[in-house]
Amino acid sequence: MRTEAHRDVDVISRKDLLREMDYGPGQHLTMIGPTQRGKTTLCLYILSNVATPDHKALILAGKPPHRDPVMNSAAEQLNMRVVEEWPPIHTLKDRKRNGYVLRPTHSMKDLDTDDANVREQFRKGIMDNYRSTKPVITVVDEAHHVQYDMKLKRECEAPLMRGAPHNAEWSLIQRGRFVSYHCYGAPEHLFIFYDPDRDNRKRYSDIGGVDPEYLERITEELKLEKGKNGNTISECVYIRRSGPQIMIVDTK
Repeated sequence: MRTEAHRDVDVISRKDLLREMDYGPGQHLTMIGPTQRGKTTLCLYILSNVATPDHKALILAGKPPHRDPVMNSAAEQLNMRVVEEWPPIHTLKDRKRNGYVLRPTHSMKDLDTDDANVREQFRKGIMDNYRSTKPVITVVDEAHHVQYDMKLKRECEAPLMRGAPHNAEWSLIQRGRFVSYHCYGAPEHLFIFYDPDRDNRKRYSDIGGVDPEYLERITEELKLEKGKNGNTISECVYIRRSGPQIMIVDTK
């Protein structure tokens, strides 16, 4: 049962979400919450309705293919090409693709060499999109890992702080306490999943324009369900900066 905090908050379906978002090129997006809440699934659903051959997306997938079944199937469903080096050697088919999934190479030779290679490829992808003169989206999966473990915080902040008006960065965050303030303050669209970690919840105050205590009360009662693949999926709070508007997105 919804409490007093939820009285004026509409619950909308994912289909209705797309209408409410009215997404435009260059609008940043952030999803924050623990693993196994459905962040990636929801992100890919939105992306499937936004990315086109003229508005390409680049997904930085931090996990190798054998550890990320969701991302494995995403490339085919979204008409995106999987690559392990950047920039890719373009083919005629790429003109009709909606973008690329850039993931770590299969090879495992030396830890330092492997880490340096992944960092280099990810940095090239981020910087190419930063300089793009066409509408682009950079999806940073596990943004805390990319920003700090890969030491790409400055590169991830640049599009959020001063990127071109058509250059959007979408950040998926599991550990909210470790990411840049700009992931909270810059996006037009934010999706907050309940997080039992109090230190992560303290960062809600960085969003601005929304009472963090009010946001905590709403997220505490978000519903959890089992998805078709057995994973746990959750409702989430959607915040659109314009207004701001606050809604709850259902799991369906």
